[in-house]
This record gives sequence, structure tokens and C-alpha cells, in this order.
Amino acid sequence: MDEGWVNMQYQYEQIDYQVDLPINIFTHTVEQFPFHWHEATEILFVLEGELDIRINQDDYLLKMGDIFLVNGNELHFINSRTVFGQTHVLALQFDNRYFKKLGIDVEQKRFYMNSGDVEEESIFVLDEIKYILANMMDLVLNKKNLYSLKATKMLLDLVILLLEHFEVPTPTKNKQLKDEERLVKILQYMNEHCIEVHFGLQNVAKEFSLNPHYLSRYFKSNVGVSLKKYLDNMRLNKSLFTLRTTDETVTDIALKFGFPDSKAYYRVFKEVLGITPMQYRGQYRIELKKGIINDYLSINSKESFANLFKYLNRKDIGDLPIKKEAIKTIDVTNFSNKITRSFTKLITFGYAPHALRKDFYEQLQQVQGEIGFEYIRFHGIFSDQLMVYNEKSDGSYYFNFNHIDSLLDNLVGIDLKPFIEIGFMPKSLASNENKIFWWEAFVSPPKKMDKWLKLLDSFIRHLINRYGMQEVRTWYFEFWNEPEVQHFWGGTRQEFFNFYAESYKCIKAIDPEIKLGGFGTIDFSKNQNWLNDFDHFAQNEKVDVDFFSFHVYNLSKKLLPKPESIQAVGENETGTVIQNIAESTGIMLGDENNFTTCIDQIISKSKELASLNRELWITEWNANSDSRDLLHDTCYMGAFITKNVIENFDKVKGMGFWTFTDIFDEFQLEQPLFHGGFGLLTYNGIKKAGYHAFFFLSRLGEYLVSKEEDMIVTKSGEDYQIILFNYSHPNHLYSVFDYSQLSQTSRYKVFENERVKSIQLTLEGLHGEYIIKKQYVNRQQGSSYDAWVDTGAPSDMDNDTVNYIKGRAEPGIKIQYISAKGKYSFHSLLEPHEIQLIEIKRRY
Repeated sequence: MDEGWVNMQYQYEQIDYQVDLPINIFTHTVEQFPFHWHEATEILFVLEGELDIRINQDDYLLKMGDIFLVNGNELHFINSRTVFGQTHVLALQFDNRYFKKLGIDVEQKRFYMNSGDVEEESIFVLDEIKYILANMMDLVLNKKNLYSLKATKMLLDLVILLLEHFEVPTPTKNKQLKDEERLVKILQYMNEHCIEVHFGLQNVAKEFSLNPHYLSRYFKSNVGVSLKKYLDNMRLNKSLFTLRTTDETVTDIALKFGFPDSKAYYRVFKEVLGITPMQYRGQYRIELKKGIINDYLSINSKESFANLFKYLNRKDIGDLPIKKEAIKTIDVTNFSNKITRSFTKLITFGYAPHALRKDFYEQLQQVQGEIGFEYIRFHGIFSDQLMVYNEKSDGSYYFNFNHIDSLLDNLVGIDLKPFIEIGFMPKSLASNENKIFWWEAFVSPPKKMDKWLKLLDSFIRHLINRYGMQEVRTWYFEFWNEPEVQHFWGGTRQEFFNFYAESYKCIKAIDPEIKLGGFGTIDFSKNQNWLNDFDHFAQNEKVDVDFFSFHVYNLSKKLLPKPESIQAVGENETGTVIQNIAESTGIMLGDENNFTTCIDQIISKSKELASLNRELWITEWNANSDSRDLLHDTCYMGAFITKNVIENFDKVKGMGFWTFTDIFDEFQLEQPLFHGGFGLLTYNGIKKAGYHAFFFLSRLGEYLVSKEEDMIVTKSGEDYQIILFNYSHPNHLYSVFDYSQLSQTSRYKVFENERVKSIQLTLEGLHGEYIIKKQYVNRQQGSSYDAWVDTGAPSDMDNDTVNYIKGRAEPGIKIQYISAKGKYSFHSLLEPHEIQLIEIKRRY
């Protein structure tokens, strides 16, 4: 027998229940926990690794996926069987006293639940319990609407399952059990009074009518340590939470929890934990927010949470509640100004040389044919792969614009005007080694300003000579990309300002009407002084910008403190730049209004600055800055795009969605078909749900009739266009870049408050015969990702499968003929994340 089992040290565990809940649910790593007990019933769910557990004299082995129940007041010992930090467990502890007011005395009942002993026909019960545990954790972590009430309901469901399937007879009391029962009562009494001053052996002996000498021997024999030492351990254990969560002095804490002085507290602390109280506070300090510990997860394994959250069932749309909207009446004869079609003004892609690929060009042709954009923006016009700047061995240099010509000809040939980002630096011109992306975009200042200016001058003159002055004047030239972010500019702030000023003077000397602006600023809330400094510089140096461009991702400031330093992003970094910056600078994803708030804030700031109060462009935008966010492939993106375009299209000249295709490589990462890429199309040209959002928006009419929270109505001539959407926002866990509730084949678990939306609309002012065409995109029709999941999520697909998914990727269509005499009313149901385009065309 393992000696660890013999020397039993019993320890009472104080349960701190979640606020307003009779439960404590948490995850933790298991190493070794000595014999301990608590009054609560406890269920353990092994998420990773293996562990041994001993209940009294019985041993059990638990493996990943196993669940096990420990009854209240049962002495138990836990020991990990895997290497340090690799055994991860979810624990649910619930207060048995809660059920007394419901007429159920759970304290007097005993259960035996060990998944290793459950018959096959009862496995479904264990799956139901795992479902409850996963949903409880989901509710508590994300603080969902009415989460405490819902968690309590789930607890009742859990206890019913225990009573129906796992209750066992209460054992007959024999001498050993009676002795153990007396020991438990002694331990309970000690726990209740241990922090009282001068409480000790004499008090316990008097309470239980025992001789102090007998009690001392009895306790040492059964527990393994003296009563005084165990009492000190109890006091220490109770003090730890206060030590971790408050600024009280060590002396005050020592006296508060029954120690005679701080010296005794330090002695016990060193004996038990091997460190001082201040060292412990420094290592394990946590913050409280509304009574709930911020670091509620003591394990840091997204794989473990994925093992838990896979038990969150995929929702059946038939079970979702319906949110009924008030009946809306819109007078279609009352229309306002022309629509600013900023949403089809600009489209983007990632890397200039991709425009020379045949498959890329075919996708771009399709986008132009079905949606139609005016401008196109991309990175890397001077990338070394295009061989623009070249140096010879003797130090002389020459320019080669052949590849740029082919690239721009491809774009202009399908009626796209270039929106040229001037950057990054050719390697041979770079003054330092700072670079980004696998294709080595050098972000440094030029080592020779005269050579850079010669390149810029030759480039602009070449474009004018090839495409004509009048045409090039209609193009846009955006100087650099996010230079205020350290990973995109390897020099100082002043060096960039001087760099821009010299470049500005060079281009304007060729033709002052060429549109030069910048800088693709991204609002990380630290840019305000950068913009202020530039504005001051620009006025002093007599330089200007013809347009101000900025980027918007749904990023928001995190309230938690940021790390002290930001690690550099190297060429082998496995993630997007903005993603790493976000995680290292205390950034999280914002709420459903954050995207619009970010736009309004940056516009407001630009109006305060003389040099930037110009024509406004959003040259990158998307829901998340992470090119591996699995939500990008889902129906969510259709509703996200629709919502945020409708809220913001009239505020800027153009909105450039990042990006139109998954033919996109910033880092060398795995790229399965549905990998969460930015694109509206997969890399092999299959439309995602987000593609249809832009198609629907492109069908809007010339004049605005009405814009509501969940719709827009427009008109062209005597025809009308309506877009409806049902937006749901992801939960808190997702917002802190924790994707453990997402998997390749299940990506809708992160949404809370999903509702079927019921919209009733009356259009006044319709007279005559009309044909109504409704197109819709939801998880059944118009979503290639959901079609792929329904086919079995194949990693390799033949032509038949690809064609099937492409067919399912097209919107659903319904046609109706009506005769209107002054008005027309209709009712439409929208599933969560659904978008609808309703076109009402006059028939003659």
C-alpha cells in the first residue's frame, strides 16, 4: 500500500459559494490534495489527464471524460497520475441545505456516481449531467441573462437525476462509522470556532465531554497531527482568501484569524507553504469584481474548455423563443436624400502579388460582376516579390515596374480603381531589420532618403505616363499602414513625420491634384496623442493630407491591467499582428454597439484637428482582428456586416471590408477550407454568408426611405428595397479571445440571447401590381459553412461535394405577386443571424 494513503491528514474545506447561488463551480489543476472534507456534495469532471481518488478506504481511477461524486462530509484524497499541471478538473460543489426548504433532505442521502461503473444503457444520464455541468459553467462564466436563476434550475435538474439514478442506501452505523462521525463533528466544531482568540484543546474537550489528554491522543491517532497543529492549519487556510484579495496588513490578518501575533502566523505559514505571507500575496494576488473572483479559472488550457464545452448541445431553432417586434408602418412616398454608397466604394485584399494569380483574378471578377466595387486596396506595392527596387553589386540601382503594370492592368481591366497603399520598404532600402509577415514587409525608414524619393517620383510618373493624368487623379494614395503601431513602423514618431513630409512634397511637386492621405490609423485608444502630434507637425511644416483613413475592428479596452511589456512579433509568430497586439495591450472585443462607437470617436477626433478634418475613409474593417476566428465563416458575419454598414454608411466616403477573399497569407499557418479567414470567399471561391451581406447591400436603391434598428428601406423609381437582419452578439468568454467554445464543426455556442425575430411591416403609398422577391441567408440556405458541416465536414472534397456546397451557399428565394391599393403589409420571421433582402418591383 502506498504510504501516502496511510498517513491521513484530514482538512476541512470551506466552500465559498458563488454570489446568489447555492453552488461553487470552478476549474483547477490537480496535483495532490490531502485528505479533506466539506459539507457540500461535490461532482468532479476530468477534462484532461488522470487522477486517483480515495473515499475512506476505497480507491478509484478517473480518466479524461469521467465524472465522480463525493458525498458531503466524506473524507477524500485526490492525487494526479499525470505530469505537473496536466490534470484538469471541473468541480461543482452544491449546498445540501438549500434543498431543505424544497422538502428534500439531501444531507441525509447518499449517492454513488462513478462513470467507470455505469452500465452502457445508462450512459445517456451521464451525458445529461455533463451537459448540465457545461451549461452551468457557460452561464456563470459569461454571466448570461438571468444566469443565477437558470443555474439554480439546472442544479434542480441535476439533483433529480442523482435521486432517480444514483441514490444508494445510507450505511448502517457501526463502531468505526460512529467514531468517524464523532471526528467529523469535532472537526465541524473546530471549523466554526477556530478563529476565536485562545480557542484550543480545552474548549473542544469541554464541548464533547472528553478528557483533554484522551482527546489529544484520539485526535493525533485519527488525524495524524496534533490538534493544535491542525487548528493552526485551519486558521491559515481561512486567512488565505483575505491575504489574496485585500490590502490588510499581515499582522491584522493574523489576529483576525485567531493567531496570537504575526510571528506565529509567519511560523505556521513557512511550515505549511514554505514561503512567507508576503511572498504568497505577491504570487497569488487576485482582484474581486462584484463579489466574483476575476481569475475564476485556475487552469489556462483552452483545450480543457473545449473538452467541456463540446457538451453544449447545438441549439434546435425550433426551441428558440420568438422576439416579436412592434408593427411598423413606413410611408414609402416620404424619402430623403440619396444614399452614400460607401459600402461598395472600396474592397481590399492582403498581398499585392496575389493579384497576379489566376484563381485570385477569377474570384475578383466574380465579385465585380455580382456586387461591383469602385476602388481596391492592398498591402505591398513595393514588396520585394514584385522586384520594384533593385541594387547592383556596384551600389547603383534601378526600378522595374513590369510586375506592378500587370497587377494594376488586371484591376483596371475589371473597372476597379487602385487605392494604393504606399509601403512597405524594399529590403535593400531599409535602414534596419524590422519586418512583419512571412513575405518580409520591412517597416523601417529608408536608409537613403534620396533613393526613396527617387523611387516614389519614378513610380508616380510611370503611373501618369501609363494611365494618364486625369485617371491617376481619380486614384487614392494612402501613405503607409498603421504607423502608430510599433510593429508597422520601425522608426521613431518624428522619423515617420519627416518621412511623410518629404514624400508629400515629392508627390505634390509632380501634380498637386494627386490624392495623398493616410495613415490607416487603428484606434487602440493610444492614438490620440499621435494624431495631435501629427496635426501640430503638419501645420508647422506646411504639409497636409487630402483624406484621412482609419481602421476599425470591434476592439475595446479591457479593464484588467496590461502586461508590463509587449513582445516583438517575429516572422514565425503564429497569429495576426493585431491579434497579438490586442492580447498584449489589454484589448478585448467590444459589445454590440462598440463598432459604431469606435467610428464615432475617431471621426469626432479628426474634426478637432485641422490637418485631418478631411474626406474620411475606413480602409480596413472587420468583426475581429484575428484571421483565425472561426466565426468569420458563419452566418454571424452576414448579420454583423449588415448591421454595422446600415449604422455607419453615411458617415464616411468609403468602407473597405478586410478582405474579400481567403487567398490571404500574413503568417505561415494551417489553412483548412473553413479556418476563420477574413474573406467573403473561401480560398477556392465558395461564398460565405458575409458575401451575401454585400450583395444585398449592393441592391439597395438610390434614395433612403427609412432606417430602423433592424432594417433599412430604400427606393429607386417606383421600386423599393428592404433589408432585414437579426443580429446576436457573442458572449464574454469569446470577447477575451477565448475560443474554447468554438470548434471546427460547432461555432454557434458563443451566442447568448439568440431569438427568432418576428417583424411585421406595413408599407403605405403602394399602388398597383408588384412582384416581391425575398432572398434570405440563414443556417439552412446561404451559408456554405453550415452546408459543409451538414455534409460531414470533409477535409477533402470532390467536385460533386464542392458543387453541392456552392448550391447551398446561394441565398434562398421566394417570389410573390401582389396587388396593392394604398398599402401592403407583410410578416417575416428571421432566425438568429439571418439576413433578408426584399425587393418590391412595379409591374406594368
